[in-house]
Amino acid sequence: MSKLVLLKRSVILILITIFFTSAASMMVFTYIPRYLLNLGLEKPLIQLIASIFPLTAFIFPPLFGFYSDRFQNRVVFIISGVIGISFVFLALSLTKDLIFIVILLLFLGLSMSLSNISFVLYAELVEDDKKLISYYNAAIVAGWFTGAQSGGIFIDLNAIENIFIFLLLISLPAILFVVFIRENRALILEKYKLKDVKNINALNKIQTVEEDHISKSIYFGLFFRNFSIKPIMAILAIIMSLYLSNDSEVGFLIGLNFFLQFFQMLAAGKMITKKNIKSFMISGYFLSTISIFGFIIASNFWMFLICQVLFSFSYSMHWAATIVYIAQKTTPKNKGQILGYANASVFSGSFIGSLFFSLLLVFNPNYYIAMSFMIVFPLISVAIIFLKLK
Repeated sequence: MSKLVLLKRSVILILITIFFTSAASMMVFTYIPRYLLNLGLEKPLIQLIASIFPLTAFIFPPLFGFYSDRFQNRVVFIISGVIGISFVFLALSLTKDLIFIVILLLFLGLSMSLSNISFVLYAELVEDDKKLISYYNAAIVAGWFTGAQSGGIFIDLNAIENIFIFLLLISLPAILFVVFIRENRALILEKYKLKDVKNINALNKIQTVEEDHISKSIYFGLFFRNFSIKPIMAILAIIMSLYLSNDSEVGFLIGLNFFLQFFQMLAAGKMITKKNIKSFMISGYFLSTISIFGFIIASNFWMFLICQVLFSFSYSMHWAATIVYIAQKTTPKNKGQILGYANASVFSGSFIGSLFFSLLLVFNPNYYIAMSFMIVFPLISVAIIFLKLK
């Protein structure tokens, strides 16, 4: 599987770990707004609290990426994050105090950011191979599908008040696998030294790709796309519940998005090349605008189904292309930091977009009016990538 045969087991363990953490994170993202609505909170406040997770994910990834590059130790970050995730779910299952919920959601975002260093280590272990990177993306969306689907079924069979107990059970297996992950840092660095890079004497030193060699357009593209999409995704389960008969249908539709992404990510790993990487990003961003419009006009199961299919393509196309672009232009000396910048772009857009969406709901609590203002922002991403990415 991996070119680094000695660490093949770690590659497999990372994929298993990220599956469980992704399942838990998607359940949080999908059903926390429903949980808060059940507590009697108003829509603007729900949206504001839902923005806590992207806020922490905006702040911490560049910081953790920088220090993991500096100390050249990824595993300690990953293990700390996975353990922190389970701790948060345990604590959330024991309280309904709003202040504690907010504090724990902040800590959850920090823990998720720590665990996401797993991609940096994974990319190093597979030597930035785009096909093997697609397996990592596929493991994430498989987890998302499982989390969304199982969450809906659980809520139908039990009360939503018990969702955090279920999340704790979902997250605990990740701890069993993550503690066995190993990294041979000397081997990783040696492999990169021996990598045949054009016009660089790779046998003598690792050439660090400077940040200005990474087009800044990818950061702005990610920012504006997630400014519009993520606030809507946070309340999508609420919107669907207005038209659908049960939470199992809601979970199926949300999970279908990620089920399709699983295969799309695998396909993207084979299809993306240096010549078409820009086209993949532009197509993904444009489909984001179409998806938002679809969610506004959707009023039954089949319309939501079409929207979810479009959204699955919008995500898998732009994100797979972005990850391959970054992985192939970085080395162990700056990979964590650059990926941190990309994640910060995603979640800063999510956070600021959520604040904007909350403000719109203050003036008018109608979700659909607020959503109509968000259509334009993915088109800004299209324009930026089209004009600036070389």
